[in-house]
Order: sequence, then C-alpha cells, then structure tokens
Amino acid sequence: MRDATFDVSGDEYNRKVSFEGISERNGEDRKGQFFLQTSPSTCPVCAKKLGNYYEAILQLRGEKGQLLDSILSQLLEEVENAPSRDVFLTKMDRKKEGYDLLLSDKQYTRSIARRAIDHYGGTFKETSHLVGMKEGSELYRITVSIRIPNFQKSDVLSVDKNLYLVVSIRADVVTLLNFRTRSREKKKLQDLEGYSVYKGGETVKEVDVLYRQGDTAYILDPFDFKEKPVVDVKGKGKIKVIKVEDEIFVVPPL
Repeated sequence: MRDATFDVSGDEYNRKVSFEGISERNGEDRKGQFFLQTSPSTCPVCAKKLGNYYEAILQLRGEKGQLLDSILSQLLEEVENAPSRDVFLTKMDRKKEGYDLLLSDKQYTRSIARRAIDHYGGTFKETSHLVGMKEGSELYRITVSIRIPNFQKSDVLSVDKNLYLVVSIRADVVTLLNFRTRSREKKKLQDLEGYSVYKGGETVKEVDVLYRQGDTAYILDPFDFKEKPVVDVKGKGKIKVIKVEDEIFVVPPL
C-alpha cells in the first residue's frame, strides 16, 4: 500500500488501528481498521531465570589462587557465550574450598567440566539427587565436582625426597620426569601425597653456563650470585635450575 496513513488508539493491551492508502495492486483507494489485543507474558527462558531455575551444581575445587580464579573466569565466559539461550548461570557461591556454580543445563555443565579437566587435569565426580516429579517423571539435579591440582606443566614437585618435572597432566594422570634418573613416570593424582610444588615461572631460573669441567657445569647462582658447580646438561649453553633447601638442581629438559 502506497501513501498509507495509520491511526492507533486504545491502551497497551487493546488497540484499534485505522488505515488509509492506495493499493499497489490496482491503484484503488483503500481504508479500513483492525484490532490488536496483547497480553503480558514471559518467555520460557526468562521465566526460568526469574524463578532461579537450575539443573546442575558445578563445584570448582582446588587451592585458592591465580590458577583457580583463572579457571573460574574461563567457565563463566563459556556459560556467557553458550550457543543456546537455555544455558545460563543462576547463581555463584564462594566457598572456603572453591566455588559453586548453579547452572540451568545438566549436559552443558558436564561438557564444560570435562573441558576444564582435559585442559588443566584433575578429578571429575558426578552425583544426582531427586528433586520432584513432573507429569509422572522423576526430576533430578546433578552435582558435578571437579578438583584441579595446584600444579601444572613445567612446575617442579618434591615427592618422597625426589624431584620431578611435570611433563603433562591428563585428567588424573600426571607424567613426571625424575631429576636423578632422567626417566619418565606416570602417577595418579591420588597417589601424590605430601608433595611440595615449585612453580615453573617463579622458582625455576634460567642461567648461563660459565664453563665446564667433565660432568660438572659452573654457573652463577641466580639466588646469591656466587659461582656454583652443578651436574652438567651436555651441549646446553643455558640451563634451568631450581634451589631446594639451599641445594641447586638442574631441571632436566623435556
């Protein structure tokens, strides 16, 4: 319709629309009216949000600090950018042992928890509990708990008086490189009890080899700036060292 005019009257729930114009089909003058009736309603997703709906609790556990906060930020970003509007964060609680995220979708909760474990390592545990009935079917909520270790690749662990370089973490399996034997060992996270962690970016230092004599390399101690002998790493102009209880150890290359 060309050169159309509209006149709207009524309130926000009941409206009368009058129109007048020229038909584009045959050029005739046309006029008339119609009625619009609207009613307030909330979309299903918004209704769930308003009702604090959730299907799953994602428990993020580990040592409080930069690593756990970084994982939390990543999880929140994934939820915020989820491909479905049905996925949303209902509530987040800070706990003494970590964080609890109340999420709207069980399957999505499982998937982001698995991705976190695949990337950072750790343990995964899921439990479910009955919360009610709907149309004859039982309704369950799940609790997914992931526990992230407080070490990552390239950190150094002291376990039973042995030093290990963390080569990789895959779920609850850690691959370690023994400083003394230079052999690789696989251990379960639950088998690593009473260990100490030396962070790769903080306590491991890279130094120049001043000179060599046989199997000994001489370096400038980066901690007290004195010349020190260490077990050599052949062919390396620079080596990485760590100081444990006043003794310097060469970090074996990966």
